[in-house]
Amino acid sequence: MKKLLISLLLFVNFHSYAGDDHTSSYNPDHFKINPTLCQDKTGPNCASLRLGDDYLTTSIPEIGYLYSCDGKNPGAPGSTESEITWIDFDNTRWNLFEKLWLPAGEFSPAKGIYLETLNGNQIVIEINNLPVDGKIGDWPMSSYKLLTNIDRNPGVPKEQNLSFVFIASPEKANAPSCVSMGAIGVTKNGVVIYSAADARGEDAVAREIVDEYGGHPARDEYHYHFIHERLDDDMLDDGHSGMVGTINDGFPIYGYKGVGGAEMTNQDLDLCHGHEHDDLGYHYHATIEYPYTVGCYKGGTINNQSASGNNRPDPNRLGLGNNRQPPPKKKRN
Repeated sequence: MKKLLISLLLFVNFHSYAGDDHTSSYNPDHFKINPTLCQDKTGPNCASLRLGDDYLTTSIPEIGYLYSCDGKNPGAPGSTESEITWIDFDNTRWNLFEKLWLPAGEFSPAKGIYLETLNGNQIVIEINNLPVDGKIGDWPMSSYKLLTNIDRNPGVPKEQNLSFVFIASPEKANAPSCVSMGAIGVTKNGVVIYSAADARGEDAVAREIVDEYGGHPARDEYHYHFIHERLDDDMLDDGHSGMVGTINDGFPIYGYKGVGGAEMTNQDLDLCHGHEHDDLGYHYHATIEYPYTVGCYKGGTINNQSASGNNRPDPNRLGLGNNRQPPPKKKRN
């Protein structure tokens, strides 16, 4: 009797554990998320978000658009449209609750690094481009057949020692400038931010498979196309979101909430997806609708520009690159 009881316990424990392994699962419900951000009655409707494919422009910046330096490239790698079930292509809307995301698993890269220092009028940020909080999906995605049928991304995030230089006191330009492919900024979680567009110039957040923490790799370079809600965890006294990162023109990007805790939408923001108020000065905001982070550059000096046209930063043009400056003199508070 005792042996039978032990066998039953082992059977139950094994199958409870195995039930959490969805690598071979074809059940879409195993790959869905339900963000807290989408559960309130403010902000965009996460069940019917505007598909951003038709809101990339290379001519002039507009509210709710991505003003890109690069036009569309239909032949570039990307997801398989016929396999995507959460986008209503006829009505150009997509449902975040029905989208599939790569879950967490056994993948455990090195610990993320984020070091910020002030050197005169420059802010120097050094990262290894892995999440400081350790939150990352189970890359490579190749074991998840349902997901790879949709997006055949074979990438695996790897540690990369990157340095960025930002203007500490940025000033607005007379006119906005376009956003190139590749890194447009860096989060305080130590991971670079890409624009809203994928390599084809389409809506990356809606179309591509990213992990449940908001990132995915381009080859081996992990990056975010939007700000995951867990990174928006530091609220100011007035309910306004705290700073979540820095954009290439030196202006900060804050989370989803404005003054009073109201969730931001495109209509609350300007052509470049930012605004100016109180003591914060000009800043960008994250939104859950396209273009998600930045629509164009507001600042007059754009550092850390990456190579155009390949959706991938050139390491020699990312901040200090190979032309490293002397060590920073003092830390910024």
